[in-house]
Amino acid sequence: MKAWLILLFAFVGPSVLHAQMDKAVPIVQAMSNTYNIYGDKFTGTCFMVTRNGEQYFVTAAHLFASSHRNGEEVPIQMVVQNELQPFRAKIYYHPDRKIDVAVLKLAETVSQNAAIPDELAKYKDTIAKVFNGNGFSMDSVWVTVGSETYFLGYPLGNLGTEAFGIKFPLLKKAIISGFVNHNGVDILLLDGHNNLGFSGGPVIAYNEAAKRMSIVGVISGYLPEPVDIKQKNTTLSVEENSGIIVCYDIRYITEVFTKNHLH
Repeated sequence: MKAWLILLFAFVGPSVLHAQMDKAVPIVQAMSNTYNIYGDKFTGTCFMVTRNGEQYFVTAAHLFASSHRNGEEVPIQMVVQNELQPFRAKIYYHPDRKIDVAVLKLAETVSQNAAIPDELAKYKDTIAKVFNGNGFSMDSVWVTVGSETYFLGYPLGNLGTEAFGIKFPLLKKAIISGFVNHNGVDILLLDGHNNLGFSGGPVIAYNEAAKRMSIVGVISGYLPEPVDIKQKNTTLSVEENSGIIVCYDIRYITEVFTKNHLH
C-alpha cells in the first residue's frame, strides 16, 4: 500500500518533471472521477461529469433493465470511499435505445476525500486538488484514427487499486481504429483489450489546449470473434475477445442531456 501511495504521489508532487506533469495530474484526476457502479442488471463503471454546475454520472445503458423509462428513479450502488453505498438516481436514455448510453442524476452530491498519510501531509493542498469532485467537463477533444486514448474501469469483479482510502479504477490504453455504422448507429472502435466491468467507463484523450483529459466516449463492450474448437468428433463454437472495443462518442452523451432537457 505504501509503495502505491508513493507512486500516486509521484503523479501530483512538485518534484516531477514538467513534461511528465502535463498528463500525470489529469490522469489521476480522471481516475478520481471514475466509480464502480452496480446497476439493477449488471455491474460496471460510471464517471462523473459537470454540466452547468450540476453533477451527473454517465454509464452504459445495458447495466440497467431495458424496461425503465426516462426520468424513472432506479436503485443503484456505487463504491464511494472504498465502500459500497446505496443511492437512488433518475435515469435518462438516448431516444434511440440502441445507443448504449445512460445519464444518472442523484438526489445528493457525491464526493471522495483523500486520506492523506502523515508523510505526505505537507502536500495536502496539492493532492486535494486532484479530488475536487468537479467531475469531467463536457468539452470535447479532437481525435481521429490513430489517436491515443485511455479508458478506465473496474473489471473482473470490482478490480482496482486502493489508495488514500479510495478505490481507483484500472487505467488502460487504446488507439482509435475507426468509425463505423452498426445497426444504423455510428460507433467508435478502439484497438485495445477490455474486460467485463469496463462497460460504462470513460474513454479519454489529453486535451493539449485545456491541459486536461477530455471525454471521447463511453465504453460499451467489445466485438466477439467466433472460434471453433475441434475435439475428436465434435466441434465447439465459442466467442473470444477480438481486441476491438466498442464505444459511443461524446455527442451521444450530449444528446441525452439536450433531448431530455437536462441542465
